[in-house]
Amino acid sequence: MKLILLVLTTILVLQSETGAQSVFERWHKTDQLIRDRKIDEDAAMDSIKLYVKLGKKEFKTYGVPGTKRSDWVFPMRDFTWYSYRSDGKDYKDQFFSYFQGGEFKGHPAHDVFILDKDTNSFEDSTGRQVPAVAMVTGIVLSTYSTWFRADFLRSGNYIKLFDPESEAIFYYSHLDSVFVVPGQLVKAGDDIGYIGRTGRKAINGKTHIHIAYYKIDDGDPIPEEIINDLYSAQARMKK
Repeated sequence: MKLILLVLTTILVLQSETGAQSVFERWHKTDQLIRDRKIDEDAAMDSIKLYVKLGKKEFKTYGVPGTKRSDWVFPMRDFTWYSYRSDGKDYKDQFFSYFQGGEFKGHPAHDVFILDKDTNSFEDSTGRQVPAVAMVTGIVLSTYSTWFRADFLRSGNYIKLFDPESEAIFYYSHLDSVFVVPGQLVKAGDDIGYIGRTGRKAINGKTHIHIAYYKIDDGDPIPEEIINDLYSAQARMKK
């Protein structure tokens, strides 16, 4: 079974190289299989290694620069107040594996809350929804935008953004709305969705954005702590 999956995945990637389907259409489909735990881990890692290579090649065709880490953008805008879950100490990557799919262990990310006491996904002070923002210039590799209350998915609506500069994935979840599609180029600071409370557990919680960063190492997306990057990005917003 493992060999069959590996052969099929390799064929699909080779098709993308010849133009049958874009690399990001294929990456999106593979990521869905990972999310639903319907692909062998080794086959998935081999695919991701190829997707990174082909994705960087495609990104170069746009002729736009990547985003240096020192220029990362804060992941939301148009808010009057925010706070971090557990004062920014909510990052926990122990026992996490990207290949655990939608039921991963731990919390290798940060939750940033807005002022929304009535939990209607609108900012109390402005009466408007708060946009989620691309932290870097990159290409959308996968999305989910059809979450509903009976949906089993823990993450709710989400976006995964490939960062060619650092060969990594930015993961936004619990979104109220998604504006982008797989294969779409976005620039640092672009609106990509609205933050919200979608997801099996988040629906009963506070309106927030869940943001994670996975550095891809030999096909394995490994979470990395980015709280200091978030602090720095927020400080630059105030200048």
